Amino acid sequence: MAAQDWRGFGCGRASCGTDGGCQVLKITIIDSAAEQRLKVEGKVAEPWVSELESAWNHVQQDGRGRRIVVDLSNMTFIDTRGEAALMALINDGARLIAKGVYSEYVVKRLLKRAEKTQARPRTHVGSGRERSGPSRESNHGVQRSPMKEMH
Repeated sequence: MAAQDWRGFGCGRASCGTDGGCQVLKITIIDSAAEQRLKVEGKVAEPWVSELESAWNHVQQDGRGRRIVVDLSNMTFIDTRGEAALMALINDGARLIAKGVYSEYVVKRLLKRAEKTQARPRTHVGSGRERSGPSRESNHGVQRSPMKEMH
């Protein structure tokens, strides 16, 4: 599996506070034979949302029919622009995976919204089963397991 940082993010492009901490978005593309994965870390918010969109366009063009997974497990914040971008990715066929309370909450909320605007999106949970719409076994297809994949 080959990994590459989509862009060189760091304090040069980030908003840095007086404590030296930087508020950035890091996107790593991980290629495998079966899929391309966008590992998203940090804040999915302005002004970095356009970088997520650029990375998505890049993997779509280079995808060669592989599925594209967006890993939001290390996302720390999302604003309305970030939510809109992720909704567009869902509509374009992205599968979202989430691990952790915050990212699971965000993904669950986005899937509910997608369900209202689309004809019942497919949900894929870590067990390997695909379902249409929310699961009766779990809270809207999101379970507290080590890693789960949703679309």
